[in-house]
Amino acid sequence: MEDKKNVYITVHKSFVREGIEYFDKKTGQMGKFNSVTLPRDTVMDGMDLSFYQFSPLFVNESRFKGEDFRDIPLLADKEVWLKRTVMDPDGNPVTDESGRPVKDTVKVMPGQLKEAIDSGRERYLASLSERAKGAREGSRELAGNTGRSSMSREDIPF
Repeated sequence: MEDKKNVYITVHKSFVREGIEYFDKKTGQMGKFNSVTLPRDTVMDGMDLSFYQFSPLFVNESRFKGEDFRDIPLLADKEVWLKRTVMDPDGNPVTDESGRPVKDTVKVMPGQLKEAIDSGRERYLASLSERAKGAREGSRELAGNTGRSSMSREDIPF
């Protein structure tokens, strides 16, 4: 018997909504579900998956990145259905004949989704690093023009 392996996707807690309550018409009881929204710049095979959503069964506090991140276990061999409401050019949801919003659905494998989220996060962190570097250089120039020391905390040798 072969073990089913999990793929763990890690995202910031601001992209995760946990324990959303709903009324189940079949059982007549209240139920709960989780929702994850993909971050901006999540690109897979040239397709932008930014802000697509899916509902994982489990969401756990991240074991490695701390309390501000969430680990989402997904079965490696089961597709993840990503959904997003279709919008018109004015930003309003497009509706079908019955008045319900039209959804765009994309099916992806968890391994591909993990790679897309991780590469988007790497690009985001690289852009933050570049902006911080530019800000440090600008402050050094200002400090040099006013006669102050241009040494920052990062330059202190101890």
